[in-house]
Amino acid sequence: MEKKKYTLMLVDDEDIILNALKGAFEDDYNIITAVSGEEALSKIAKEQFEIIICDMRMPGIQGYDVLKSVVAKDQSIRRILLTGFSDEKAAQAAIDLGKIHQYKSKPINLIELGALLKTELQQYEKDKDRDMDRDRGGQGQAA
Repeated sequence: MEKKKYTLMLVDDEDIILNALKGAFEDDYNIITAVSGEEALSKIAKEQFEIIICDMRMPGIQGYDVLKSVVAKDQSIRRILLTGFSDEKAAQAAIDLGKIHQYKSKPINLIELGALLKTELQQYEKDKDRDMDRDRGGQGQAA
């Protein structure tokens, strides 16, 4: 059986970071990119993906607002926020509010981020399985 290739959305206004992320993960994931919050919102409305990595500070629409729109679309999509060191308190607050699952500080360690993606996708599958069980409402069980 062929392994499922998940889709990863990458959002960052810095081309060098976006290209580094894309290059690091394009062999293992289908990649969607956006260079602004505005472009990300447009793609979120149209595209299907399982996980998003989004920069926190961008001109215009901020990363936190992008991730709020992901929650509105599908709460099971795993959300990772990229942040500068000075933004860690804001990132933790976003986790506490349930808008993001994880955050990583820049500079990014791509090996650690790759491991985090795998962990988050395992959680995505668990959440989907739980939602399917709940939607079935116990159908198929012996009385």
